[in-house]
Amino acid sequence: MIPEETIDQIRQATDIVQVISGYLRLKKRGKNYLAICPFHTEKTPSFSVSPDKQIFHCFGCGKGGNVFSFLMEHEKMPFIDVVRMLAKNANITIHEEKGTDLKRKVLERVTYTNNVAVEFFQKILTSAKYKSIVDKYLKQKRKINKEAIEYFQLGLAGEEWDGLIKYAAGRDLSPEDLVQAGLALKSEKTGKHFDRFRQRLMIPIINLSQKPIAFGGRTLKKGEPAKYINSPETSIYVKGNNLYGLNFAKDAIRETNEAYVVEGYFDVISLWQVGVKNVVASSGTSFTSQQARLLARFADKVYLFFDADSAGQQAALRSIDYLFNAGLDVKVIVPPEGEDPDSIALKYGREKIEDLKSNALDYIPYRMRDISLGNMGLIGKEKLVKELAALGDKISDPTRRSLFISSAADTLGIDPQMLRESSTTSTAQSQQIRNKQLDNNEEANLLSLLFATPGLIDSVLEKLSPEDFDSRKLARIYAAIVNQYRNKSAINIGTLIDNNDDEDFVSLVTAIASREWDADEIESNTNKALTALLAQKRKRIRTRLKQELTVAEAEGDHEKAERLMVEIRGYGLYD
Repeated sequence: MIPEETIDQIRQATDIVQVISGYLRLKKRGKNYLAICPFHTEKTPSFSVSPDKQIFHCFGCGKGGNVFSFLMEHEKMPFIDVVRMLAKNANITIHEEKGTDLKRKVLERVTYTNNVAVEFFQKILTSAKYKSIVDKYLKQKRKINKEAIEYFQLGLAGEEWDGLIKYAAGRDLSPEDLVQAGLALKSEKTGKHFDRFRQRLMIPIINLSQKPIAFGGRTLKKGEPAKYINSPETSIYVKGNNLYGLNFAKDAIRETNEAYVVEGYFDVISLWQVGVKNVVASSGTSFTSQQARLLARFADKVYLFFDADSAGQQAALRSIDYLFNAGLDVKVIVPPEGEDPDSIALKYGREKIEDLKSNALDYIPYRMRDISLGNMGLIGKEKLVKELAALGDKISDPTRRSLFISSAADTLGIDPQMLRESSTTSTAQSQQIRNKQLDNNEEANLLSLLFATPGLIDSVLEKLSPEDFDSRKLARIYAAIVNQYRNKSAINIGTLIDNNDDEDFVSLVTAIASREWDADEIESNTNKALTALLAQKRKRIRTRLKQELTVAEAEGDHEKAERLMVEIRGYGLYD
């Protein structure tokens, strides 16, 4: 394990705003930054990042923590991996002490296995044996150049049944390790292991931490019924939670505030090759709500650029629902008949793509382009009204939502109010702020003031103990603060978070610490909170002493009763 002093050093050397801005679009709001929360579905930003306190907290879902816990939750990385990564970024050398963590070892093993597989597939791709295949398929047919091959880390699975298994054995990996990573299978008949991918061009799927988490394999064998085979879900890979190419495209997407969404791996690579860098694909699955939320962290606008055939255009329609729900502005690019993004990029280049983009359709004209309202029956029109009303309700911005409803009503030839009334959720409900605020009580206020002004701890510590809190949860936080101060002579929110595995505790700490106080109000609010807690303490003492006095009098213990009376008078609690 890593010494606490080193972890503190890494935390202090890391700026949480800089790290999180690599994953979310942060917008400055006063002293803090706001974003759409990556951990739950929301339309109104409630995810707050404090550069002063180096913490984050979502007032919608309650999640909170520091830079370590953000990366652990967002990237599904174990704590030790996060520390190592941030240490490397900060040029800090770490000296680990012995320790065990089974889950961490499993995740590390799968990641290592994938790295070995990338290495193996790249070696096969550049070997003399398969040079003609590479030239014929990649360079001649697909027109993928050397730069793109290297950039996207493309590889090749050869003809051998156990080529990767044998290669991995030389890297201290067993067949079972490959099975865990989704790279090998075990025969039920013979009990022997064999490679999952053979005679396929291999495309690594890489996460935002630039680690390979899965593979897509495109067949090179004629007559093979499965054109593409993708990795199964593993401990580090969930298909619907990832977008192929986002690790390469995130900076360009953030810079332009828009993204192209295509269907396939080669669509991404071909567009990238002609200079369109802000492009991602859905990794061979139907577009999901998780992918839409992921994309909404980087852009406000999305251009759906799917194949011209009916299947591709139906996929565009299915995707719009999730994208609207994530708060994105959606337009649809309609390719010429018989074309797809890959072929357009190869034949015509970036200029043609930009031209198609300039003629992209909003959802309503796209949805209505093959519909004849005059030939629709009553039931068909009713369904269409409800469909458009439901979509309009998923647009978070009230102005854009109103424009959508007006456009839809104009297209349908109906009163806009009909669409509003057909909505499954009222405008008022869709605009509700779903922040789960803490009750405004003085116990929480005092803890928040201690986090904001650690110098107050001495004056508070001599007057209050954890037992003086009514809330056991808040008493636990105060006890942690007191313990930390006595041992370290300081209050460090980051350390409090790192030293506790209780998610509810961490969320409560960050919620309290996220409160903002005006500098000129700190003293008065501290006095107010402290006065309230001292009165609470006095009341508790009075109740206890009176109970003891009643018992002493009932038992005829006059000496104890007299002593209790003196104590009550000394506290000024007798009434």
